[in-house]
Amino acid sequence: MSRFTTLLLCFLLALLAGCNSVDSRIRKNEATFRALDAETQDKLRAGKVEVGYTPDMVFIALGKPTSRTERTTKDGQTMVWSYTSSSTEYAGRALTHTRRVVVVDPRTGRRAILVQPVYTDVYRETEDEDVRIEFKDGKVTSIEATE
Repeated sequence: MSRFTTLLLCFLLALLAGCNSVDSRIRKNEATFRALDAETQDKLRAGKVEVGYTPDMVFIALGKPTSRTERTTKDGQTMVWSYTSSSTEYAGRALTHTRRVVVVDPRTGRRAILVQPVYTDVYRETEDEDVRIEFKDGKVTSIEATE
């Protein structure tokens, strides 16, 4: 890869990373962030969420959730934000098909068909829920995090 291409790639990655940084989320919710005390601001910058936070505060700390779900029960409505991470892991090799090959015996000129197995690397996509946050009446009521 040329030096120019490498620099361009690094620039684009930095630009994309900046699209969802804590600082960019603070800029989007500047009024909310400025109204908070310094200790809470530090927690949000560190990506920490606590019971009692508003959706805007959670967005500043963690960004856009992977999914949002509304749950309605006899006790009222609850909003659930889930943050997941996905990864690809190697799962081994698997026989995917066979290949037929015509082979000619150089001495006799006879032809034979060989059936050869064809193996392919198999990868498995996994998605793990890292954090689940529940809101009721505009405040965080519960936080579940996987370790």
